[in-house]
Amino acid sequence: MLSPDVIYVKVYADRFVLKNMESSEVVEIRRDPKFKSPRTLIGHFVSADTEFREGIKKVRRGLLAPWVLMHPMELIEGGITQVESRALIELAAGAGARRVGVWEGKVLFDDHVRKAILEYKHA
Repeated sequence: MLSPDVIYVKVYADRFVLKNMESSEVVEIRRDPKFKSPRTLIGHFVSADTEFREGIKKVRRGLLAPWVLMHPMELIEGGITQVESRALIELAAGAGARRVGVWEGKVLFDDHVRKAILEYKHA
C-alpha cells in the first residue's frame, strides 16, 4: 500500500529545513533576507510561499500528497499566534500537503513526527 511522504519542517526566520521522514533526505532553503521581520517568522507570505514550494519539490519523493508538520523554531516566546499558525498551515497546504500540523515544543525524533501530525487539532 502506498503511503504519503511525511515531511518535518523546521521554520527559522532565515530558512526552512525540510526532512522527508521516509527517505531521511534533508533540504535547507535559505529565505530572502529582505523579507525578514523582527516580530514573526513569515514577514512576507508570497516570498515564503515561493521558497517553501521550492523546498517541498526538492524533498518530496512519493506520488501521494505529503503530510507536513511545521515546527516554528524561533520568535515563539509566549507561543505562536493563531495568525502565525494559520500562515504555516497555508504554506504547507499551498505546496500540496494533504494533512498539516503545527508543532510547538521540543524538536521531535523521527518516530514522533507522524504521531504529532495525526494528533494535531486546528485552533
